[in-house]
Amino acid sequence: MNTHYFIGIKIPSNLATSIVEARDTTNLHETHKILPVAEDLHITLYYLGQIEQNSVDQIIQSLDQNIDWKSFDLTTNGISHFGNNLTPRVVYTALKESESLTLLQEKVTRTISNYIEVDNRKEFNAHITIAKKWASKGLLSMENFPLESTTFKVTNISLFRVSPTNTPRYEELYIMHSGGG
Repeated sequence: MNTHYFIGIKIPSNLATSIVEARDTTNLHETHKILPVAEDLHITLYYLGQIEQNSVDQIIQSLDQNIDWKSFDLTTNGISHFGNNLTPRVVYTALKESESLTLLQEKVTRTISNYIEVDNRKEFNAHITIAKKWASKGLLSMENFPLESTTFKVTNISLFRVSPTNTPRYEELYIMHSGGG
């Protein structure tokens, strides 16, 4: 099996647990095939896909040398989805717009573009996936999703390896800390 990677922000464990507990009050376990465990909740900054180990090493070194950023706050903003309203392919915890997050994502994309071909056609939509892969003939029920708006501090980004047969599925290979804030 080919190894895939992505760069992202790991969600703090207390918030991740709250999101999973809120998700468990819905029927997402009936409507979707994949429900990430709390340890896997993250915000993807860039999905690298399948890349060679030497590219992984170069990307880590380049992120270390070329990205300077300060920690910042993000705030959850309810629930949303990608795809059809009745049968959404991805359900996620939304985030309030953040210029700091957008600038960080742009810096990451520019930096990795020196090592891999990047796809700039998709607009960045920061989110925390809580369910994916529709798998039901029933209807989704999300009206009472009980997650309060929560603010958390982003102090590092990580390079993750995807291990689809493991739990958790995402292994942090490298953590880059902010320069303060």
